[in-house]
Amino acid sequence: MRRAVTVLVALAVIAFVAYEGWQHLQSRRAQQAGLITEDIRHDGDLWKADFTARIPAPEQVVYDALRNIESTHGDQLKAVRVISQNGDNKVVDIDLVGPGGQIITTRMEFHYLPAEKKIVYHTVNNPLFDTQAVYQFGDEGASTFIDYHQTTKLLQQMPVPDGVIKQVIRAIFVAQLEGLKQALHIKTADQADTSDD
Repeated sequence: MRRAVTVLVALAVIAFVAYEGWQHLQSRRAQQAGLITEDIRHDGDLWKADFTARIPAPEQVVYDALRNIESTHGDQLKAVRVISQNGDNKVVDIDLVGPGGQIITTRMEFHYLPAEKKIVYHTVNNPLFDTQAVYQFGDEGASTFIDYHQTTKLLQQMPVPDGVIKQVIRAIFVAQLEGLKQALHIKTADQADTSDD
């Protein structure tokens, strides 16, 4: 009996250390992507997320890179395909790496408002969730401040803990930042790539 308790305690300690290590890596990944603050909360099936980030590139360059979202790729953002484009509106299919490495394809419609330094998007015909989000850009000269607000309504009950849903919401935003960094040839959140490719 004593040996069984010792084994269970050892397994619990290993699981705790592994979880804390994973949390630390996720936090470090978010900081390297440029994430400054985050606030993710929910009321029932309605989730709200507010993020701020800083990208070390001029505002117009960052805006243009997000406007041309089909050029962004990263570890979590595998592919973006343009379905239709009309002036300041674009519909795309985005392939993201989800839990367990599974590819999740989501259709999104983007509205570009350059005079307001804003990009608005929402999901299209997604059976699991309805997301609406706004990117607001602030010009800081050599860098760009991003103020991001997202509202997601879960359309089906998901038998997962709140922490998993928070991680998915965070991971999607961080994947967008990482894809943006890659498109702009930025190695870290505060160091631009100056090498000739």
